Amino acid sequence: MSPPGPVFDVITIGNVCIDLFLPPHRPPPRGGISLIPSLTVVPGGNSSNPAIAAGRLGLSAAVAGVLGDDLFGRHLREFLSGEGADVSLLELLPGRHSPATVVLNDPTGERSFVHYPGTDADFSLPAGVLEADARIFHFAAPELLGRFWPEGCLEAARKLKERGKTISLDTFVSPGSDALREHRALLETVDLAMPNEDEARLITGRSTVREMAEYLLRAGVKVAVIKLGERGAVVATREEYHQVAAETVQVVDTCGAGDNFAGGFLAGCLRGLPPGEAARIGCAMGTRCVTREGSLSATSDPAFLALLRARLANTP
Repeated sequence: MSPPGPVFDVITIGNVCIDLFLPPHRPPPRGGISLIPSLTVVPGGNSSNPAIAAGRLGLSAAVAGVLGDDLFGRHLREFLSGEGADVSLLELLPGRHSPATVVLNDPTGERSFVHYPGTDADFSLPAGVLEADARIFHFAAPELLGRFWPEGCLEAARKLKERGKTISLDTFVSPGSDALREHRALLETVDLAMPNEDEARLITGRSTVREMAEYLLRAGVKVAVIKLGERGAVVATREEYHQVAAETVQVVDTCGAGDNFAGGFLAGCLRGLPPGEAARIGCAMGTRCVTREGSLSATSDPAFLALLRARLANTP
């Protein structure tokens, strides 16, 4: 009998990709060229970003997923390992290409995406993920995982729940999807859900933030978080309802703000903070993220992280 594997604070399940950031620019004329002042290429992904954010706050994190055994895939795996994330559940597939996203920022810092799914198109969980041990399994934007969504995701969540595991869900929902139907059964299974306001509207079919939170709780979620961008976040349980404000900052790039919030929120929860206080850690991470280009640049600041880690360490 093989010895048990390590117990992680969090295992994230979802996409890992390369992000290519294009600054605001004029589209080139047909057959022509436009010059841009910069091009930033950084690791990203809805699964890797919160794992790194949580790790920077002192949690042990593993990333579960698949990449191509190509230049991007090998670099991403090496980068994650260098950030302290465990990559034993992140598989490289020979002959396949890794996902990549072109991030288009407008002058306000708001972002849009052009995404190549690569290995995410026919995503399946690597062997051992559902048997691994973690305090929280975090499904990060499973809607982007091709054939894994929604049936494969629901099946995996139910198997984890049968083992008594805690499950969190962050979402990536686009207008026009059948979000209300696709998410209903999954919401009956997960413990924490953290869509943003637009996604929550699509998932719940409700119009106000309070109604959205109430829907999530009635569906079975124990802690409902609705991210409100520059307005912070709402956190609700069956006993409490909090609106947590975000610090006002100069926005440079919003890419990865929600992922950093998720990593900070999970860190707060796992260090014993009540949900409202955990959301303050999440808001601090998400707000800091938007002050520099790239999902992980601003939240790497040692002094900033030391302050948050001290707050987590002083948890009663």
